[in-house]
Amino acid sequence: MKWIRTLIIAAALVAVGCIVWWCTRTPENVSYKTQSAKVKAISNMVELCTTDIHEEIPIKDSINGKWIVARQVVEGRIRFDIERLKTETQGDTLIVYLPRERVDILENASPNAYQVLDTWDGKSMMFPRTLTAAEENAVKKRWQNRIRKKLYARGYVKRARHEAVNTLIPLITAMQAPGTTVMIIDPTPAGSFY
Repeated sequence: MKWIRTLIIAAALVAVGCIVWWCTRTPENVSYKTQSAKVKAISNMVELCTTDIHEEIPIKDSINGKWIVARQVVEGRIRFDIERLKTETQGDTLIVYLPRERVDILENASPNAYQVLDTWDGKSMMFPRTLTAAEENAVKKRWQNRIRKKLYARGYVKRARHEAVNTLIPLITAMQAPGTTVMIIDPTPAGSFY
């Protein structure tokens, strides 16, 4: 009986020693090797930005059975590349075709712009898996696409195209010879999503 008590005390001391070692150990230094960045191409763009978007959105989504509820502030811009304007001359009329818009959705970089409110594992409540950074980024990317579709559905892009036409008419007219009529045509069907 005495040797069982000694064995239990020894096992407890070993367990306490392991816990103390685990809590006081210093993490090993990991060095990461990176390659220097290389610029492949530089292009200048002349852009007309007609609409800026600043919105706070709720996120509730799942990936691989793991759920996340978060709040995110997004910034967005609807832009038109002026260098891609297509023109056609018919007599004394200059016809300008508005190019396809570029809808940029960006994360706001200010503190507390992204906040995870709750996460849980829908498949395993006993031993829950944590949401990885890659899974969280995949959810954010999916929500960027949903926000982009929402901008089209709410008519923001249609309004931006209308504003671009109204902005370009006086701008292009001022650059033409007197007596030239400028017509700007928006070839995009209303509300279409690219």
